[in-house]
This record gives sequence, C-alpha cells and structure tokens, in this order.
Amino acid sequence: MFKIATPNKTYSGVTAGVLFTNGTGETTDKKILNQLLKEYGYEDVTKPEDKPKKASSKRKSASSKK
Repeated sequence: MFKIATPNKTYSGVTAGVLFTNGTGETTDKKILNQLLKEYGYEDVTKPEDKPKKASSKRKSASSKK
C-alpha cells in the first residue's frame, strides 16, 4: 500500500480516484501513485517496509524423482 501526502495538509476529497483525508490518502496502484506525484506534486510518504514487494518472476522448476 502506498501512502500519499498532498501539499495542502487540510485537503479532504478525491483526486485520481484516491480518497484523501486531512492531506493523506492510500492506493495500491503504482500508476495512480505516479500520476499523483507527477501531475499534482503530491509526495510518496510510504515507509520502506510498507511498500509492496515486487512479484518474483522466477519459477520453480518441477523436478521429477523416480
């Protein structure tokens, strides 16, 4: 989950489909996060340990034991 802060700490409303209360909102969508950062000047205040983990692209190979 990404936590986003607006420049206006009292802003409450919806921007790009994200609900903000008292200047903060949350989304799981990386594209929406990037839009808010680039187009609106919002700030990503997500703690590193709270950022979504990247899905591993490695697949475990099936080994057959006979």
